[in-house]
Amino acid sequence: MTQRRRAREGAIEVLYRYDIVSEPIEKTTEEIKNRKQFTPQGYGYFQNLVKTTIQNLPTIDETIKRHLKHWSFSRLALIDRAILRVASSELIYFPEIPYKVVINEAIEIAKKYGSDDSARFINGILDAICKQNLNKKS
Repeated sequence: MTQRRRAREGAIEVLYRYDIVSEPIEKTTEEIKNRKQFTPQGYGYFQNLVKTTIQNLPTIDETIKRHLKHWSFSRLALIDRAILRVASSELIYFPEIPYKVVINEAIEIAKKYGSDDSARFINGILDAICKQNLNKKS
């Protein structure tokens, strides 16, 4: 597993646990740091991804909500919501990461941790977000 995948999975776990128990972010990130065996670069990406996502959560959540068709944000499975939040953060705030990489990583993580329908659902939402962001840059 690549360090970036480890960082993404760790960031998703932080957000998932934050939704469930409102555990302090610092406590969760420290526990994940000790368990994930990050390289210095991997840990730096993990920290940056968590920090960026948490700091921009209202904007990220609004972006996701705009692309939910016939579905409410509160009905999202917590793991799907965490995956969407982290991937949306990368799409919006990490322009150096190719959007195809972000979407593919989110799909693979959804296949691993989500339901049978998670990967397809997440792909559709992220694709819509990506198209919106690409149109803004044009």
